Parts: sequence; C-alpha cells; structure tokens
Amino acid sequence: MVLTSDTGADNNSDCELIYDPASIQPHGILLVLESPVLKILQVSNNTFEAIGIYPKELVGHFLHEFVELDEIDAVEKALVENDHQRNYISLSFTGQNRKSFFQGRLHQSSSLLIVELEQVVAPKAGNCFNSYHLVQEPIDKIHNTPNLQVLCQTVVEEVRRTIGFDRAIVYQFDATGAGEVIAEDKAENLASLLGMHYPAADIPPQARKLFSMNLIRFIPDLHYQPVELIPDCNPLTGIPLDLGFSWLRTVSPCHLQYLKNMKIGASMTVTLIKDRKLWGLIACHHQTPKYVNYETRTACELIAKFVNLELSYKQDSEDRDYAISLKEICHKFITEISQENCFVEGLLKSRDELLALVGATGGVVCANENLIAIGKTPELAEIKNLIAWIKTQINKNDVFHTDCLSKLYRPSAKFKEVASGLLVLAMSEMQNYYILWFRPEAIQTVNWAGKPDWPIEFKPDGTPVMSPRTSFELWQETVRLKSLPWQGCEIEIARELRVAIASIELRKINQQLKLALSATKIGFWDWDVQKNRIVWSREHEELFGLAPGTFDGTYQSFAACIHPEDLKALESARNQALAQRGDFCHEHRVIWPDGSIHWMEGKGKFFYSETGEAVRMVGTVREISDRKARELQLRLLELVVTTTNDAVLITEAEPIDEPGPRILYVNPAFTRMSGYTLEEVLGKTPRILQGEKTDRANLDRIRRALETWQPVRVDLINYRKDGTEFWVELSIVPIADETGWFSHWVAVQRDISDRKQAEAALQQLNELLEMRVLQRTRELEISQTELRQSEALFRSLSESSPVGIFKIDAEGKCTYTNPRCQAIGGFTAAEALGDGWMQFVHPEDLKLIESKWSESRSVDGEFSCEFRHIQPDGTIRFGRAKTAPIFSDRGQLIGYVGTVIDITESRAIEKMKNEFISIVSHELRTPLTSIRGSLGLLAAGVLKDRPETAKQMLDIASSDTERLVRLVNDILDLERLESSQVTIVKQWCDTQVLMRKSAEAVMSLAAENHIDLSVLPAPAQIWADPDRIVQMLVNLLSNAIKFSPPGCIVTVRVEDLGARVLFEVKDRGRGIPADKLETIFGRFQQVDASDSRQKGGTGLGLAICRSIVQQHGGRIWAESVVSEGTSFYFTVPAPLDGEGG
Repeated sequence: MVLTSDTGADNNSDCELIYDPASIQPHGILLVLESPVLKILQVSNNTFEAIGIYPKELVGHFLHEFVELDEIDAVEKALVENDHQRNYISLSFTGQNRKSFFQGRLHQSSSLLIVELEQVVAPKAGNCFNSYHLVQEPIDKIHNTPNLQVLCQTVVEEVRRTIGFDRAIVYQFDATGAGEVIAEDKAENLASLLGMHYPAADIPPQARKLFSMNLIRFIPDLHYQPVELIPDCNPLTGIPLDLGFSWLRTVSPCHLQYLKNMKIGASMTVTLIKDRKLWGLIACHHQTPKYVNYETRTACELIAKFVNLELSYKQDSEDRDYAISLKEICHKFITEISQENCFVEGLLKSRDELLALVGATGGVVCANENLIAIGKTPELAEIKNLIAWIKTQINKNDVFHTDCLSKLYRPSAKFKEVASGLLVLAMSEMQNYYILWFRPEAIQTVNWAGKPDWPIEFKPDGTPVMSPRTSFELWQETVRLKSLPWQGCEIEIARELRVAIASIELRKINQQLKLALSATKIGFWDWDVQKNRIVWSREHEELFGLAPGTFDGTYQSFAACIHPEDLKALESARNQALAQRGDFCHEHRVIWPDGSIHWMEGKGKFFYSETGEAVRMVGTVREISDRKARELQLRLLELVVTTTNDAVLITEAEPIDEPGPRILYVNPAFTRMSGYTLEEVLGKTPRILQGEKTDRANLDRIRRALETWQPVRVDLINYRKDGTEFWVELSIVPIADETGWFSHWVAVQRDISDRKQAEAALQQLNELLEMRVLQRTRELEISQTELRQSEALFRSLSESSPVGIFKIDAEGKCTYTNPRCQAIGGFTAAEALGDGWMQFVHPEDLKLIESKWSESRSVDGEFSCEFRHIQPDGTIRFGRAKTAPIFSDRGQLIGYVGTVIDITESRAIEKMKNEFISIVSHELRTPLTSIRGSLGLLAAGVLKDRPETAKQMLDIASSDTERLVRLVNDILDLERLESSQVTIVKQWCDTQVLMRKSAEAVMSLAAENHIDLSVLPAPAQIWADPDRIVQMLVNLLSNAIKFSPPGCIVTVRVEDLGARVLFEVKDRGRGIPADKLETIFGRFQQVDASDSRQKGGTGLGLAICRSIVQQHGGRIWAESVVSEGTSFYFTVPAPLDGEGG
C-alpha cells in the first residue's frame, strides 16, 4: 500500500498505502488487457451497471467481441506507444439491448494494457481539439499575464470558472516538500486559505511522486463505495495490479477522512511541473459531490500543460534582470583583477560591489592566513573557527551555501544577526584561498493550516495508527536563525567569478607542441589559457589563409577567422570539453582573407594545474573541405530522391533472367504512386508492377538494354497494388562502383497518365481543330480588317465630334474619351482611364450615378443620367451622359459606348425662362386686373349716373392698356435681341447726331416734368446700329427724367477713349442703393416695385439696354449716390483698322 492519499493527508501517512490496487472509484470502468492480443484479464465489478455485461462474461474473452472493429484499430495503434503513454480513445459496448458510449484513455504497464473509461451521452473523437473551445480564452489570459503571481491568480480563476467548483488554489512546494497557498479563487461563504503553509508530511514523497506521474486526479464524490477488480490479482503476474498511472484508482481512507475534515464533497487536483520537477498543484474543492465530465477535465489538463510551459518563462524572466546586473559586476571584477598582480588586490578595490555581487551584507576574503573583512561580519576569531569548519564541509574547488548556518554549525547562533546565511567560494584549498559572504537573520512569521507537528498515535504492537489532520485552524510560527535564501543566479555568478580568477592567476605553462608534418597539412596550436595567447604553427597559418608569421596570437584574431555561424558552437564544444575534462573535437568553417570558405576539423586537449584548473590547451587542425563537399552532395541527392514526385527504385544488377533483380530501395513517391508499402516491395522484383496491358515490345527493349548495360527510356503501362493501371515514363540507368563493376540499376518513373489521356484527346481533336483554325483564321482576317476600318472611322468621327464620346469595358472601366468629353469633364485622357473620371464628378452625384449604372447593367439596358462635373478651376458644370451596351456576334457583352453633352447653359436658360414666365405672368396680371375691374363696373351699369367717374374708369383702362402694350412690345423686343432674331445693322455713326436725335425724342417728356436737358457732344465716330444706340439713349434719358425732381438738369455726354467710346446719362434723382446697382439690369428689376405704376415703366428697359450693348461688344453699368443722383454709363468699342468697309 502506498503512503497517504493523492494529495497527502498527514504526517503519519508514511505508514499507509496511497491507493488500493484491487479497487477503483465507481464513476468509470476499468479493463486490463493482455497486449497485444487484447484479451480481457481483469475488469471492475461495475460493468453490468455501465454496459449491461457481467464481469464474468468479459474476463477471458477478447475485446473485439464487444466493440467495433475501427475502435479495435485505435486500441492497437496505442500498442506502439511508449510505456505509460496516455492515449485518449472512444469505445462503445452493446449489452442488454442498449449501446453505451465511453470516452477515456489507456496506457501500457509491461505486457498489460490498462483501459479506463467514463460513460458519455454520445461518441466523441478522442483528441484534445474537442476541448479547444474551453481552453482558448483561459490560455489567452494566462499567456498575457505579466508575472508569476498574476499568472497563478489567473490560473485559479479560469480553472474554477471552467469546472464550477467552490474553491481553486495554487499550492507551491518548497525545497523541503512543504507547501504554501500562493493564489486562490473561492466562493464567498468559504474562509480563505491564501498564504497558508502546510508541512511536507501532508503530501509525503510517495504522494508527490504520484502527482509527477499523473497530471490530473479527480474524486467526484468522497462518499463513494470502492469497486473491486475481478479477479483481484492479475492472472499473468499473480500479484495485484499496479494502478500508479490510473486516474480511477481508489483513494486511501486517511485521505478521504482528511478531505471530509475539510468539509469537502468533491476534489480535483492538477499537477504543475517546472523544469521536469514537481513545482506545485492546482487544488480544486467543492462542498458537495460534483462530477466534472471527461471533456472539461481534458480542458483543465491542457490548461495545466500550458501553465507548465509558462512557469519557467515567467519565473526566469523575473530573475533575468537581476542576473544581468550581477554579470555586469562580475565583468568589472574580472577586468580589475586582470590588471593586478594578485587577484585579492583586484577584489578589494571595489568592496561594495563584492558584496553586491551576491546580495550580501558582509564578507571576508581569506588569502592564506590573512583575513580581510568587508561590511558586517562576525569577529575575526569566530571567522577563523568558521573557516576551519568550512574546510571539513566544502568539496575541493566548490561552492558552499546555506540560509540556516546554525542548523549546520551551532556556534553561529551567537552571531546570527550578521551571519545566519553563508556563501563560500573555495578558490584554492591548497593555498587556503576562500571568499565568504554573509547574510543576517531574517525573522519570518509563517501561517500554518493547523499545528504542523501533531502527535503520532501507535498501536500496542508499536505500529503507527493513521490519524488524519482534524484541525485546520490558523497556527502561526515565528522562524528564526534563517536568512533570505541564496538565489541560483547568485550562486552561479560566484562560480563564474571563481573560474575567471583561476584563469587569470594560473601560471603560464609553456609546453608548446610542435609537430612538423607539413606534408599532411596539419596545423598545430598552443593556447595559454591564463594569458589568452595562442601560438600557431606555420601550417596552421596556411590552413587559415594567412601568410607565415602574420597571426598575432590573440583569441580575437582566431575568432575573426571562424565563420560567424560556427563560432558559438565551437566555443560551446570547447567549454563542454573543459567541463567534462574530455577531449575537444569540432568541425567548423574558416573564412580566408580572400573571402573563400574552408571547412576545418579541430582537435585539442586541456592541461591542468595542480589545483585542477585548465592552464593550457594544445591541438591540431586539418582541412576537410573535400569531405564536406561530398557529404553535402550526398545530402542534397538524398533530399532530391526523398522529396521528388517521381518514383525512384534501386535494384541489384543481376540476375536479368527470372526471377529478376530484387528491389533494394524505393522512395516515398514510389509507395504513393504504386500503393505498395516499403515492406511489400523490398526483396521483390519490378515485375510486380506489370500486367496484361504492359507493352511486351517495350519490355524487350528494357531487357536488351539491361543485357548490354545501357540506359533505356520507355513509356509503359504499370499496375498499382489495387489493380488500377497507370502510364509511366520509365528511365533506367546502370550504376558502377569504383572498380567499374556494374552493381545496381536505378530506375526513375514518372506518372504520365494525365499526359497520355491528353495526348489521345488531342489526337482526336487535331484534325477538327486544324479545320476550325483555318476557317477561324479567314474569319479573323476579315473581321480584323473591318475592325481596323471601323476603329479608324470611329476615332476620326469621335475626335472631331461636338459631342463627348467615351467607351467603357465590360467591367465598367473607362477605356477611351474623345477631346470633347475631356473638355466637358475637365480631365485628360489619361486621368479618365479606369475609375479616374469619378474624381471629377461632384461627390453628391456619385451615388446617383452608381445606382442608375447598376440598374442598367443588371438588365444590359441603356444608361442615362444628369450630373455635375467639377472643373480643375473649381467651377461646376452640368452634363448629361448616355450609354448603350455593345455585344459581340455571339451576344456576349464586351463593353459600352456613351455620349456626354454639356447642359450647363441650357439648364441656366431653362431656369431663366421659368423665372421670366413667372415675372411676366405677374406683370401682365396687374394691368389686366385693373382693366377688367374698370370695364366690369361700366358693363354692370353701376356708373351710368356718374359720368365723371365712368370717364375716370375708361381713362384707367386706357392707361393700363397702353402699359400692357408697352410691356408686350418690350418683352418681344428683348426676346428678339437675346435670341438674335433682330439683326444689328452697323454703320458709321456720328455721336453728335445720335445725341441730338435722342434729346429731341424726350424733349416733350422733359418739358412735361420741368426738367432741363444738358447735351455735351464730342466729335467721335462709332461703328454701330444707330437706331439701337438712339433706343438706348432715349430709354436712359426717359428714366433720368422720370426719376429726377422738377427743376433739375439731366446731362448726356460722350467721350472718346480711343479703343472705345463712352456714353454717360446723369440725373439728380433719389439714387440707387449699392446692393441693387447690378440687379437693376435684370428683367423686371426696379429699385421700388411701385415705380411701375407711378412712373409707367415696364422693368425691361435696362435689360434691353444691356442686351443691345452686349451685341455691340460693349459694357453698361451704373454709379450712384443715394439722394444725390445716378450716372448710367455704356461703352461701344471703336472699330479696328479695316473694319466697317
């Protein structure tokens, strides 16, 4: 029986077996099979409840009698695995008219195969990927933890969440086997165990060994009844079955009671391994019985494996920075020691760093009888006694360390305040050289889960009685006489310092070995390890490509000759030889000064001083480049043969006749191509590939070639193992040995079945294709001629077309735009290609274009859309595009052709037209309403007795009728001018005559309004239509008279400006606001809307003036000061030389 339980229970457990080899827990079944025949030798006594088959019906029978054949294959596959290898499987049993499905695992124990199964609802594949969905998130969280503590806390949280237990803890072992709870996640109603310590006896060495063997241990119900094995002893061995690797094995009563004392109903423990040693446990407890299914436990097992990988990384990374700082201090010491005559002087130059090197508070350097104390140390007499004791404890040239010196050396309790911890470096036992480092006492308070050393009870015969822990109340212990423990990196840096000091201080031993064997091209070297100086022979220099006598003897120069990729391995091999006190042998590359690379084989041997330190190394070097080249060729040839898709087989050279040469080797491609395994073809002849359709003529060709030792190549039909035939291109060549004797045949065959099928098909289609090619060639020649003509005509028409033309391929990419299209869109031909034209479309119109384009493409219909273009100067113009699909002769869509026109002006005209109609309608409606009202009153007879009023009504109607006639005439006149229906008849005109006619035309109007006219003529000739110029002047003068108060002067003048002639009409009216100086030249635009009624105007006079001036190529504008008057100006360009006849 094995001590205590799986988790350990008590300090008495060394006297109890951990498990009963004749029983298991009842939540699964166990079968013991004889390997490899799979005969059932033992079963658990619960098979009838689980699968409906009694144990006696199973024992002595073979497994294949009860399960499916494919499941037998899975079990047999497991037989090739190593002992104790867990293999996850799925099995199903049929009994009592029902089929039961199980998942579990099996492992081998000598010639026995132990199968453990748990029932599941439905079969599942037995691999770890079933649990991937359960472990993906926990593994991600664990991987992203920054340090070891957060890692452990994350582990317990994720494991508890996964299995749903009340508590999960991480329990870490120390060097003594005791443990501490360093992380915990629990239900709120449970008391915390975090920080609690447990003695090593709770989990004794036997239990810890079982944890190392099994990654997970599950007890779903502490109140279970064990199930015995039938029979209780294995029939083959005659002894109880070893269930050390079993996950169903029963639990010791002591451990069950231990857990019950903790008030636990179910338990699951997962092992944590670091550096192949038991590091700790993930212990999970539930207050009531709870079953965790197989898949979830597998997920926890996967999580634990990942945590095991992370433990080393997290813990090592935390120590790495500290170790680096120690190495920097050590390097400083090595530098200083190398510059001193004695290493002690170098050590004492930096006393603080000597203590910091290992994190000590005090130290002593012992050189023979001289003691040099540094920092806080015991008294010199105490140090001498301590060193005398150390000599009896420490091995030669070793490192000694302890964090509880008083436990080993009782007198140290007197100076515990400065030296409870001790680290000793023995430099030279013969010369009595030591370095001692001290650490003070670090008093600690340890929280124990119950008293750690409870008494042991004994039977009358003296044997101890199992007594599991009954109390877990907090027990605090104060630990004294101990220092902080020495870390591994501190101990290692001390060793490194010792090696460095020994290397620097050792005497030079000049035992140069010189073997003058230049004919063998072997070089010799002698390395003084102490001074790091190397002596090379002349041959050595030549082998390294150096001129004789040019090697400077430094290690750096030697290292510079070594290929960078080989230097680390060379030094590692040298260090290994030194550490193992063995011979050095290494192959490496050397780079010559000319850049060429040469392979060398170096061999050497260390020589040691009386103290055991390496002081010298001598050896030889020789070039092996030719051998390496041959090895490389062989590796490449092997790689080609094993990776090629062509089948390669090698046979013996004879006999040619029956039974034929035997096959000695085939590559993987051969087994894939033929379907035979390697074992099935070795020793056979290639005739196994032949069949009834194998061409006998080609076989005769092969025979004749073999008889004359000639290479041969044929196409042949071969047969696979399953009887299917396939074509191969077979090449066979003879291979001769170094004596010229032909020893082997090498055959290479390539599967050309597809090629043969293609050749047959091509042969059948060849004649038809030739006819079609000829016919198609003629058609293409005709089509190409027509296409070139059509293309030339299209481009000729397109380039000169006033309409924008573009082409789009079937994918909707622009392939061509003509000049007009480019001008409308504001882009170049290159910018428009592909989707480039879209960047010139207003962003707000892109979705409209895409929507209509998608709609038209879905039905291969025409596309039409109006949208805005953004010109390079930022102006916006409107365009209308239309496209039509282009189809091939076979009805296949090959693209689109489209047109685009600039509709900016037409849209503006349309807008103006709409505005004009609206205004005209308003202006016509006003007088018509007045006329209708006046005539309506007269027609109704309302005014028959009031003749004066009737006459006034008639005057109103007459006045509004005249206004209506003027309005209609002005509208017609303006429309004829703007639509170019009125021909401007230009002739030489004297501006004085034009001004006189205009003044005469408005003389009566001026007299009626008591206005004086001032005409200021100047001699000037213009090339213009005199009637239209007079019309403008009359219009402007009439307006000036109407809007000037009585008694004012209206002035008209003319000025010759050379390139143009300026006319001015100036009044003294009320003036025009600045914001209306431009708008008054529009249709029906007036400063005051009431002016049309009071002044009798139509609102079109200035618009007519602007149209006349524009048709003469001139300009009209107004300048005004409110309340002071307005001046209207217009210009008429003077005629150019030769113009006007």
